[in-house]
Amino acid sequence: MTAELDKIREIRRKYEKLWLQLNGVVAVGTGKTSRGKLGIIVSVKKKEPHILKTIPPEVEKVPVEIQETGEIKTF
Repeated sequence: MTAELDKIREIRRKYEKLWLQLNGVVAVGTGKTSRGKLGIIVSVKKKEPHILKTIPPEVEKVPVEIQETGEIKTF
């Protein structure tokens, strides 16, 4: 699993800067999707059409899941 996770993290790093520039995207991480597979998790304030059109459900054979989390604040 470590090799698979390392590959997913590498692929995530290719896309996260681009996706974080989208209005409404608050985080991009690596984890288990709702289907139980390892993948890329994109956290958004709200699932907006422009986000759903721009971020595909899969990149380089890695599942991408968009999760509506609301705004994330750190202190």
